[in-house]
Amino acid sequence: MPSSDRNTTLITAVTLAVAALGAWGALNSYLVSAAYSQQYPDAYGGDRAQVRFAPLTARIPPSAELGYITDLDPSQPAYAPAFLAAQYAVAPRVLAPVNAQTRPEFAVGNFSRPSDFAATGEAHGYSLVEDFGNGVILFHRL
Repeated sequence: MPSSDRNTTLITAVTLAVAALGAWGALNSYLVSAAYSQQYPDAYGGDRAQVRFAPLTARIPPSAELGYITDLDPSQPAYAPAFLAAQYAVAPRVLAPVNAQTRPEFAVGNFSRPSDFAATGEAHGYSLVEDFGNGVILFHRL
């Protein structure tokens, strides 16, 4: 067998082996991800947030910029998952915490417990527009 035929056969064999390993790796990755998602469904509450925020997102245009007001302290471990779930639920709208530099026309309230939502909004320079229940509030800048 000439040398060039052996090289072609070797290259073909190596290429097929690499393709088989790639396919096996992709399948393994899929199976691991599927098992993980069954064991830990919606770990960050994204699906629940979409249901909670659905009435609010129906009222706000997709291009809107929204402020974010909450009763959770940013130093608490629950703050980041709550904020990220709210961002996910209102996407593609931009959501940013209300502060001295960020004061959009509308703000979203994401509260973990009942409170005087109107007073909380006023403390941030917003008036309560609508309480959608489940701690979801729409505010308008004063």
